[in-house]
Amino acid sequence: MKSRQGYKGYVIVARSCELREGEFSAEFSVEEHDADGIMETEFYLPDTFPTQESAIEAAVHAGRQKIDAGFERGSAAVNG
Repeated sequence: MKSRQGYKGYVIVARSCELREGEFSAEFSVEEHDADGIMETEFYLPDTFPTQESAIEAAVHAGRQKIDAGFERGSAAVNG
């Protein structure tokens, strides 16, 4: 499952994936769009979630927190 959402000039792309029955992982990327193209920074949540919807909600929330706090652009990181 995937969700795209704009936030403060960025685009948060939240994704969930089923790990095994009843558990889902979550990850997200933050996209910055400018005249030169798109810079995408990826993050992975270490927790598991009971539903796809809760995993997506957690990823969007974590994306907003990263944008609000600032983040190192162009890298992949575990958010935890």
